[in-house]
Amino acid sequence: MDFWNGLLQILIDAGMMTLRLLPGLFGGLFVFGLLLYLSARFTRNVFAKTFGPRAEIYITAWAGTPVHELGHAFFCLIFGHKITKISLFKPNSKEGTIGFVQHSYDKKNLYHQVGNFFIGAGPLIFGSLSIVFLLWLLVPGGSIVLSNLRQAGMTITGQVPGMGEIFQVFGLSVKSFVSQLFTSENLHSWRFWVFLYLAMAISAHAELSPPDISAMLKGFFVIMLLFFLINLIYVIFWPATQSFLFYGIRFFDLLVPVLFVAFLFSLFYFLLAFIVATLVSLVRNGEMVNPFTR
Repeated sequence: MDFWNGLLQILIDAGMMTLRLLPGLFGGLFVFGLLLYLSARFTRNVFAKTFGPRAEIYITAWAGTPVHELGHAFFCLIFGHKITKISLFKPNSKEGTIGFVQHSYDKKNLYHQVGNFFIGAGPLIFGSLSIVFLLWLLVPGGSIVLSNLRQAGMTITGQVPGMGEIFQVFGLSVKSFVSQLFTSENLHSWRFWVFLYLAMAISAHAELSPPDISAMLKGFFVIMLLFFLINLIYVIFWPATQSFLFYGIRFFDLLVPVLFVAFLFSLFYFLLAFIVATLVSLVRNGEMVNPFTR
């Protein structure tokens, strides 16, 4: 009985250690992934109700969709998946797609299986990094803005104790970001307006589709199984030592402010679309647009 109790305790400890990894490693991806999805969905509802279901395709999709698909393709190459067919921008009303990446992989290969997670999340990661790169490239003082956001992102990830403080930090970060971005110098620069448009277009299409989420979950469960086995080894042989996997949280902490930037531009795009659509709807129909229903 003592043996089985001890074995059960080892499994529980390894499981708890694995669960403690989740918020730090993947919390930012899942939280901002959900926020970007909701923002993009509400924006499309606004466009569909006011300007027609295809209007948004010609406004931002032509610029944002290629980045979305390149995100998939990039991680396909990183994780050894074979790209069989790719279309960066090809609207198809029958299938409801705008672009696609078809790929194949060896289901017996763990590295390929893990890659499903990052390939599914590719548009979110690659799109956010693209916005940050454009911010650094096109906007004067963009590197300073990113440095300040990185510090705020580190705070949001867990260095404040309660939800109230998190929302406070979030609000202050948004205020700081807007004030540093929309300066007089930037507003008089054509490069800033190019950046603003591209950032909104990319963020509007960085959200994950249902097939993306499905692929992401396949890889996620494989990753969790691998993490559990690694933590099990630690619990058995080095019970007083923290798993080296926890050091990976520092890397993912760097991703949080990047995702934060993408979400801000997605939110800004939604608010801009909502204001314009509401004005048009008030003139046409005498009523506001409801972005929360189709």
